[in-house]
Amino acid sequence: MHLEECIWKNLEKWHNKTALVCAQTNCSYTYLQLYKKSNALTSFLCNLDKLKQSDRVAVALPNLPEYAIILLGVIQAGCTVTTLNPLYTSDEMSHQLIVAEAKVIFTTPETYKTVQIALQLSKLHIPIIVVRAKNDSTLPHGAIDFDEIARNHCDAKFDLRRSHDDTVLMLFSSGTTGLPKGVEITNRGLVSSLHQMSAPKLDPISETSESEQEVVPVVIPMFHIYGLVIVLLHGLLKGSKLVVVPKLSSKLFVNVLETYQPTVLYVVPPIFHMLLNRNNIKPSHFTNTKSIFSGAAPLGATDVMALSEKLQGKVNVFQLYGLSEVCLSHVQSSQVDGHRKPGGIGFLLPSTEAKIMSTTTGNEVGANQLGEMLLRGPQVMKGYYKDRNANDAAFTNDGWFKTGDLCYYDEDGHFFLTDRIKQLIKVSGYQVAAAELEELIRRHKDVDDVAVIGVPHEKFGEVPKAFVVRRRDSNVSSFAIQEFVKSKVVHYKQLIGGVSFVDSIPKSQAGKIQKIELKKY
Repeated sequence: MHLEECIWKNLEKWHNKTALVCAQTNCSYTYLQLYKKSNALTSFLCNLDKLKQSDRVAVALPNLPEYAIILLGVIQAGCTVTTLNPLYTSDEMSHQLIVAEAKVIFTTPETYKTVQIALQLSKLHIPIIVVRAKNDSTLPHGAIDFDEIARNHCDAKFDLRRSHDDTVLMLFSSGTTGLPKGVEITNRGLVSSLHQMSAPKLDPISETSESEQEVVPVVIPMFHIYGLVIVLLHGLLKGSKLVVVPKLSSKLFVNVLETYQPTVLYVVPPIFHMLLNRNNIKPSHFTNTKSIFSGAAPLGATDVMALSEKLQGKVNVFQLYGLSEVCLSHVQSSQVDGHRKPGGIGFLLPSTEAKIMSTTTGNEVGANQLGEMLLRGPQVMKGYYKDRNANDAAFTNDGWFKTGDLCYYDEDGHFFLTDRIKQLIKVSGYQVAAAELEELIRRHKDVDDVAVIGVPHEKFGEVPKAFVVRRRDSNVSSFAIQEFVKSKVVHYKQLIGGVSFVDSIPKSQAGKIQKIELKKY
């Protein structure tokens, strides 16, 4: 089954239901309108000169309802969607455009100039299609108007010969270990992941009926696989109402909670901590909310329990774990009471295999033993686009994908994430997980946020250093933070590298701490 067949299979049941609504402009589309407009775009692309099946189509947009039209329209045309962060500089965009060999790009008037310069740097001469979210926006000279394309009526059936192993998404890795790499997700991988996360007892989102419809805010950037697959496509598959938030602010987020009363909420750690720490976010905002999920970076078990307590135990709070390379689906927490564990990331999804390999011996280890998680399943990526060295490093000879994540599972088969292997701090031969220290320091009453990195040390090779954001009106000293940690951990985990106070922790839009930036401080 192809992606669009999955999305449209229940169109008759909920064609008049709202599919997407913009939290800022109130622009909305029903499922029938979404279907018609994506078909109109498919027709346009199929007739576009120099665009052929399997070509890459770039999308440099903020979160907008039109993102779904473009995603489905491009994939229906047999092309590959490659997403770009609209906040990128021209240099950053040009790298991705060159790697992807993009043939068309979608953007907004606000980002048009950046895209133009990126195309000049890339030496690409391709059509720029502009989405005008604001009615008063002027169409830039030389751009193609998206609205004009989407207004065209098209009832055509597209009989394109496509393989289930064709690449439908090319998303770029975070680039924490070098320049971002193009991750190729196939139709088979994407559809498999959507079916896996819809498994009974695991899926928090119920299918839309005549009387009930889930309400799911889209606050995660859709250029990231978390926002694109877990929230957008998963929501559309179940017939949910998706409340799209173009630019997140505390005020707008509270308005979304009050106006739309979400039933399921997907967030990243910075938003999670906003829910936990902001006094203007109250339990009454979550009257209809069944579950809150946080992904993209680990949370401490104490944070998960603290938010659950703030919401008076009436909302289930979970951690999500995944990677772009496995379509963000391989483990998931059970929705059944009594089958969840604090700090856990869940059970393996159907059709997924995993094993834990010791980082010292390279041998497979058993329950409650730490090591690197290796995965195998239909949702695993085809590979990194035209990057043989990266593919050789990512896969074993017998096809297991090496996640680079330090994990363990318990006797019940429940998995726990400790840290990224590359973020381990090696102190005199001991391995220290930065995430463990971050969770500990967040418990301090005067700490609002924290990040821990390894810094060079003449005697020990590398030692932990903490960057701390104080809570408002706090004057806690670096010595006090160091003593707090010293009282709770073994000697080699102590903050020998010191404590620096900062106004904020640099994070990506997906909520991941940008530790490369911290090393420049």
